[in-house]
Amino acid sequence: MKAILTTPPKGGVKIAEIKLREEKGLRLRTLRTGICGTDKEIVEGRLNFARTETGNELVLGHEALAIVEDSGDSNEFKKGDIVVPMVRRPGNCRMCRLGRQDYCEDGDFVEAGIRGKDGFMREEFYDKEKFLVKVNDKSIADLAVLTEPMKNVMKMVEIFNFQRNRIPTYCDDSTMNCKNLYVFGTGTEGLLISAVFKTMGLNVIAVNRHPPDDTVAKFLEINDINYLDTSKESISSHSKKYKMDFAIDAVGSMDIMRDISLNISNNGISILFGTSGQMPSSNYEFLGNLVDKNIAVIGSVDGAKVHYAEAIEFISNYGRKMSLDRLITGIYKPEETGIFTNKEKGEIKKVIQWS
Repeated sequence: MKAILTTPPKGGVKIAEIKLREEKGLRLRTLRTGICGTDKEIVEGRLNFARTETGNELVLGHEALAIVEDSGDSNEFKKGDIVVPMVRRPGNCRMCRLGRQDYCEDGDFVEAGIRGKDGFMREEFYDKEKFLVKVNDKSIADLAVLTEPMKNVMKMVEIFNFQRNRIPTYCDDSTMNCKNLYVFGTGTEGLLISAVFKTMGLNVIAVNRHPPDDTVAKFLEINDINYLDTSKESISSHSKKYKMDFAIDAVGSMDIMRDISLNISNNGISILFGTSGQMPSSNYEFLGNLVDKNIAVIGSVDGAKVHYAEAIEFISNYGRKMSLDRLITGIYKPEETGIFTNKEKGEIKKVIQWS
C-alpha cells in the first residue's frame, strides 16, 4: 500500500509502498489526512523530538479521517463507520492511566506521525477502538478532517471556562458580550480558535502582522470576526480602544507574549498554544506585568478523547454555518509530496484525499 514517509530527525519526504502491519483492533481505510505546521517541520528536519516507531522511517500524518473496513470483535463500531483516530497514545503515568495523556506527567507517550508511532498518511492501518471517535453525522465527512486541530480548541475552551469561573469575568448582564478576545495567528488553528470562541459571545479580534489575504478576510467577514493588522496599528493603540480581556497565542513567539502582558487587562487570561520555536526577545520586563496584573498564563497542548467528541459536535452544529470548508484551501493526491514544502497563495489547510 502507499504511504508517505520521512526520516526523522533529518526529515525529507517520499511516497513509497509498504506492507500493512497487522495489529489488534479494527482495520481502517484512510479517507483524508490534513497537513499542519508540525508535519512541515518534521519534513524540514526542524522537529528534534520526531522519532520512528521501528526502523529508520516514520509514516507521517496525525490529522486523519478513516472508514472502518473490518470492525473485528468491536461492540462500538461496525463496517462503514467514519472515525477520527486520536494522535497521542498514553504511557504509564497517573494522568495517562486516567485517559488524560494530554496532561502526561513524565513524557512517556507516543504520538502518531510525530514521535514513536507511525501515522495515518497511508492507505490502511489498524487501530484500537478506545483510540477512535465516531463521526455520526456523515454529512460533515468532508469537514471532519478538521477534528484533530479543532480538538485543541475545545481543550482551550475547557481551560478558559475553568479559569474565568475562578475569578468571575462576566459582563454585568452575565454574558461575555462586552469582553474582547485577541487571537494571535491566522493559520488553521488561529482561525478555528477565533470561530469557536466567537460562538461563546465574545468579541473576537484576529491578529497578524500583515493584511489578511482574500481567503482569510472572507472567512473572518462571514463569521463577524474583527482583524488587527499590526503593521498598520500597534497592539497598544488598539487595546486602548478595545480592551484586551483575554488573549490566545497560536503562533509561539516570546514577543507576542510580551505584547500580551503589556496590554492585557488586570485578571486577564492568556492561553499559549503556538510552538513555532521563534527566538525569545531579550526584553523580559513583561514578566513583572504578568505578576502585577494577576494574569493567568496557561500552556495548552493536545486534548483528551472528550475534546475530539466535542470537536465533531461543533463541526456538525456550526461547520456549514461558519463556512469551515473555506479553511480547506487545497485537496491533493498522496503523490503530490511537494505540498509539504511549497506554500501556495491563500493557503490555510491542505488536505490529502486517499479514497
